Amino acid sequence: MFHRRGLHPAGPRSRHRPLTGAAEGDGRARGGRERHPARRARPARPPLLVDPDTYRTCLDGLDSRLEAMAAVGCTVATTVLNPRSPLDTREALAVARKRIAELAAAAAGHGVRLAVEAVSIHTGLPPELDGPHPVLDSLPQLAELLEETDAQNAGVLVDSFHWAAAGADPGHITLLGPDHITHVQIADTPAHHAIGELTDSHRLFPGDGALTWPVLADALDQAGYTGPVSVELFNPQLRALPAGEITRRSHHAATSCFTLAETSR
Repeated sequence: MFHRRGLHPAGPRSRHRPLTGAAEGDGRARGGRERHPARRARPARPPLLVDPDTYRTCLDGLDSRLEAMAAVGCTVATTVLNPRSPLDTREALAVARKRIAELAAAAAGHGVRLAVEAVSIHTGLPPELDGPHPVLDSLPQLAELLEETDAQNAGVLVDSFHWAAAGADPGHITLLGPDHITHVQIADTPAHHAIGELTDSHRLFPGDGALTWPVLADALDQAGYTGPVSVELFNPQLRALPAGEITRRSHHAATSCFTLAETSR
């Protein structure tokens, strides 16, 4: 993980963790997103619009997890909002607002901020993210939802891959402002796939694809974001690499892509 300014490896206070999730080994906090990028499975982080019983199960031990996160200096917890749902749109948004407010309030009690991620891909969604009814799939829509929720401790998670899948409009980022961006995740997009064909399995190391990094870097600068940046990959071929190689390549890719973006201005 890296800070946006200087892109030095982030210390413990910039770690981020999914707010609901399964325990993981290798020294990682329970329910946590690891510092070795791309080694966890998506099912370990249930989305916001799971069924009520699953959601309540995910809340079991929430305070103890948040307490552990705060103890190790983890200041950001992440959650993902379904782009589609079995619930009709109006009901899905109402449930999302309620759960975001609940999770944000719980996190605030431990000095942790909530980062909510919008999913902009429409192909190859796992069942837990899919459904017949649209919810939202872009940063502006998510920002509007958070404003309606009025959860002061919740912000937007900007994911470069989903930003590209939504059209790579820099205005989607610049209009957010620094106080509304809680975390940034990065991955590259393949050069020869239409936007509508993108799936999470197409994610590449930053700098290995077609994403316009100078545009993203400028948008984050204009938004005033100076917080942590992490690499997130779901590409099965890349996930099969040894953990050490993933770490090394992620560090090199993340620092290189933003360095190139800055020198190209």
